[in-house]
Amino acid sequence: MKNKLALPCIVFLSTQTVFAQLSLRESIIDRIPPSQSLRSDGTTGDRLPESLRGARPVAQQVSLLIRNPTLGQEDGLVPPILLKKEALQAGNPLATYAAMLDLEPQYLKSKVFADFYREVRFNLEEFLGFPLAGVQAMSLPTFRREKPSVETPLPQGYRAESAISVIEREARRTRLVIWGEEHHLPQTRSLYEVLLRTLWRQGYRYLAAETFADQLMNAEFRYPDYQSGFYLRDPVFASAIRTARSLGYKLIAYETQERGPTDDGSFRDRKQAENIKARIFDHDPQAKVFIIAGRGHASEETAPGGWTPMASVLKRLTGINPLTLYAPRMSQRLTPDEEDPFYRFATSHGLVKEPTIFVNRSEGRLLGSDRGDLDAYIFWPRIEIRDGRPDWMVKELGRKPVKIPRQLLNGRGILLVQVFNEGEPASAIPIDQVIIDDQSDRKVLMLPKGRFWLRTVDRDSKVIAETTLSVS
Repeated sequence: MKNKLALPCIVFLSTQTVFAQLSLRESIIDRIPPSQSLRSDGTTGDRLPESLRGARPVAQQVSLLIRNPTLGQEDGLVPPILLKKEALQAGNPLATYAAMLDLEPQYLKSKVFADFYREVRFNLEEFLGFPLAGVQAMSLPTFRREKPSVETPLPQGYRAESAISVIEREARRTRLVIWGEEHHLPQTRSLYEVLLRTLWRQGYRYLAAETFADQLMNAEFRYPDYQSGFYLRDPVFASAIRTARSLGYKLIAYETQERGPTDDGSFRDRKQAENIKARIFDHDPQAKVFIIAGRGHASEETAPGGWTPMASVLKRLTGINPLTLYAPRMSQRLTPDEEDPFYRFATSHGLVKEPTIFVNRSEGRLLGSDRGDLDAYIFWPRIEIRDGRPDWMVKELGRKPVKIPRQLLNGRGILLVQVFNEGEPASAIPIDQVIIDDQSDRKVLMLPKGRFWLRTVDRDSKVIAETTLSVS
């Protein structure tokens, strides 16, 4: 009896950890972009749903585990993100990824973990430098359009402009810029560093993000690690946080750890907005704030079904009309049929050569959602893969392709090459990292200017080789 009781308790605690790490207590719109919304009957549609309460595949799986901690134990499985947890937190995500692949057949057969496993595997591949993992993730049933799209011309009068230039101009008219990112698409984070610099010059001094753990608000915080927030495990996001810290931004965590009533789909968003107000505006009423939210939490109006996204609550609490920017929708998918009709038109006509916002100058309007709850869509260029890496890392991030030093390629089997800032430990999120399958692998590293130390590790955390490198 003692052992039978202990096992459910372990699973219960582990599942709570998953909630803390992945922020899975989230509303349906955080999982379903506006272009692929869930109707009240559970089917997907092409616009915002009439009811924003519905199935949450990943969150429901974890909620089910919390209510019934013995589920899944017949297969001896735990939430996949907890595999090799100690090795992961010490700086080796390959250990977790390899363990997941070993157990993939069991996870995919599991009624409890199958959907969760698929999404988490894509998350890890995104963090490990797989160039199209995020695009593949957007074909999961949760995100995929139900009906094939039809290429549709843009509304008359709209012209392409640089997204950065438009945001720079529009941000002067407010004190609150809210960015809705796509958690599965690192490309949608590729503008963070330049945006942080642009907004800093305008007096923005606070950066708040849904994924931030509370520890980022501590004066002792120096660099992102594997406990700083789940999506900060993406080296692109982590590098943006280093930029924010170097500029002098105050980092604000606002996610809530409270669980509201099961019939209150707006509880989490209200708490998030209240946290932002309490942690920023109550102390600095004239603050200028850049917020990075997940997907539809950036919507500034109440949804037709009554759901009140974080941005809409914050708008009411502060009286500030925010600039709301939505990054997920106008981006590449595996097939054109899965893409937004406007995106298909804009890219097929060569209108998206850089991250773009379409502007109607005569009417003073940006191309955003029909309901006016999202001011502007960001249109992303299609991705080209060069030397195993996406071209946006050069074009938007300003990274330089660097050959992997030969001494780092001497191991056997699947290896992980990591690049760290000089002076940061292996437990920090790398500046860049890539999986190497064999010595003939021609991937390159994508690095900014600076001084770095590099290492290769295997799935068992054995360090194969280390070296240093400078990029000028």
